[in-house]
Amino acid sequence: MNDLKLPLKFRLLHWGVAFIIILNLFILEEGKQIHRYLGYACVAFVFIRLLISKGRKVSHYNEKAKYVYWLMWTAIGGLGITGFLMGLDRFFGNQLLEDIHEIISNSLIVLIVAHLGGVFIDAYKNKRKTWLLMFTGEKFK
Repeated sequence: MNDLKLPLKFRLLHWGVAFIIILNLFILEEGKQIHRYLGYACVAFVFIRLLISKGRKVSHYNEKAKYVYWLMWTAIGGLGITGFLMGLDRFFGNQLLEDIHEIISNSLIVLIVAHLGGVFIDAYKNKRKTWLLMFTGEKFK
């Protein structure tokens, strides 16, 4: 029985962020122009996501999941800020800033694993198909 419909705009933003993160973490070379521009686009997607969901009641996840989401969004913002600063002449080659960027990046990987683990645990333990939301826009119990 369908009990929730997730609008397409949220799903597109989710997969846009996911695709960019996969590219920037595992495929594209660090520091290259495309890596930076996609990073900025990712920050923009998160910002848009937060803007359009302001005041919207979200009922498709458990209470604990929201902390992982907020930490992921914060990490993406932190990557955007540190990445931008590393591109400035004043901070170019600054090892501390590069280390902070790398720590945030590694933290984001941990958060993504926690996010995916939560999805799998929810599906197995609670026999729910919440994960279908990001593909079809509908959740079935």
